[in-house]
Amino acid sequence: MKGMGGSLAMFSKKEADRKNLEAEELHNNPKYNKAQFAESRQLSRIEKDILAAVLLEQQTYTMEEAKQHIQQFMNGEAQ
Repeated sequence: MKGMGGSLAMFSKKEADRKNLEAEELHNNPKYNKAQFAESRQLSRIEKDILAAVLLEQQTYTMEEAKQHIQQFMNGEAQ
């Protein structure tokens, strides 16, 4: 039993580390919805207009993903 307890403790630590990593990634790369991008002060008016046209209402995106969508649109690759 003693060895099993140590095993469970290791699993719990790994699980906690994974959750901390996920929380850190979420904090470092927050996701926003379409309406939040429309209110952003980091984007120009034309970038906001592009995102309004290409982003889905029910989905969230990081700023990096949004900028990729803008670039794709500008390159004529938007769907």
